[in-house]
Amino acid sequence: MIYSYHEPERRDTVFKNKNGELRSGWKIAGMLGTVFGVLFLLMFLIQFGFVFIMTTTGNLDPTTAAATPLAFQTAAIINSSMMFLQTIVMITIPILLWTKVLKKDKASLGLPPLAKQRRTMRQGLAMGAGSMTLVFLLLIVTDSAQVLTWIPQGSPSLLIMFFLYILIGYSEEIICRGYIQGVMRQTHNPGLIILVPSLIFSLLHSANQGIGWLPYLNLFLIGLFLSLITLSSGNLYSAIGFHIFWNFFQGPIYGFSVSGGQESGLLTTYMKGNSLLNGGTFGPEGGLIVTAVMLFMIGAWYWRTKEQLPEMIAMLKTEENSVAKPVFVNDDTKFRPSGMNTEEKANAESIHISQAETPIR
Repeated sequence: MIYSYHEPERRDTVFKNKNGELRSGWKIAGMLGTVFGVLFLLMFLIQFGFVFIMTTTGNLDPTTAAATPLAFQTAAIINSSMMFLQTIVMITIPILLWTKVLKKDKASLGLPPLAKQRRTMRQGLAMGAGSMTLVFLLLIVTDSAQVLTWIPQGSPSLLIMFFLYILIGYSEEIICRGYIQGVMRQTHNPGLIILVPSLIFSLLHSANQGIGWLPYLNLFLIGLFLSLITLSSGNLYSAIGFHIFWNFFQGPIYGFSVSGGQESGLLTTYMKGNSLLNGGTFGPEGGLIVTAVMLFMIGAWYWRTKEQLPEMIAMLKTEENSVAKPVFVNDDTKFRPSGMNTEEKANAESIHISQAETPIR
C-alpha cells in the first residue's frame, strides 16, 4: 500500500494569515506600540532626571514648585528638544523592526541609497513647495489671509526649523508610507494598501490643537496623495520631499500654523474671514482650500498615471513585495513588480518596448 503525505492546509487565524505570516494589523500595532512606549519611557526618564537634578542642586522646590531661572531655562531647552527626540525615535524604531525583526532591507522599506534618487527627492520638494504656494496664493486671492509685511523677517531659527522639518518628513513617511504601507502589501488588497496608511497618518495628528473633521479629512487626502506617489515612484523620497517642503513653506516661509502648531515665518501672515476656507487656528490644513488643492493633486496624479494603473493594481494583487519600481525602457518610465526573475523581466521589457504607452512623468 502506498501512502502519500499531504501538507495540512494552512488556515487564517486571529494572528496569522493563510501563508503563515503574522497579520499586518498586528505588525502595525506592534510598531506603533513600540514607538509610543519608547517615547513615553524616554519622557518619563527625562522628566524624572530633570526634577531630581534641579531638586538636589537647590534650583527647584517640589513642594512649592518654586524654581530658579536656571531651572526655567533648562526646562525650556528640554521642551524645545523633545520634537527632535520624538522624530529620531519615529525614524529609528520602524527601521530596526523592518530590518532586524522582519529581516528585510531598507530598500524594500522605500529607502534605497539617496545618491541614486536625488531626482525623485527634488521632484517631491518641488511638488511640496508648489502645492503650498498655490494654497498661499488662493488664500490671498480669496481674501482668506493677509500678509502684514512682505519684507522677509529672517532669523537663525529658520535653519533649525528646516532641520526639524526634514526629520518630521522622514519620520512620518517612514512610519506611514514605509512601514505601514509596506506591511499592508501582504494583504494583496490595493484599496487597503493605500487607504490604511492614509487613515493612520490622519489619526496620528489627533492630539494637535484645533483638530476636527475637516483637518482629519485634509490630512487623510494628503496621506492618500503621498501613498499614491510612493507607489508610482517605488520609494519614499518623493513623499519625503513633498512632506518637508509642504510643512516648511507652510510655516517658516509663509507664516501659517502647521497642523495646529503656531509658527513664525519669513512673511507675517494672519488668517481672516471664514475659517472654513482658511482653517483658522489649525492652519491651512484645516480649510477647504487645502481640500481643493489636494483633490487637484490627486486628480493630476491619476491623469498622469492612468495608463499604468491597471498594471500597478494587478501587481499589488499578486506580488509579495509589491513595490512599484520605475524602470526606464527607451527613456520611458514603466512599472515593474520587484519580484520578477530575470526571464520575466526580459519578457516585460520586450512587452514595454513593443507597446506604445504613455510614460509616467
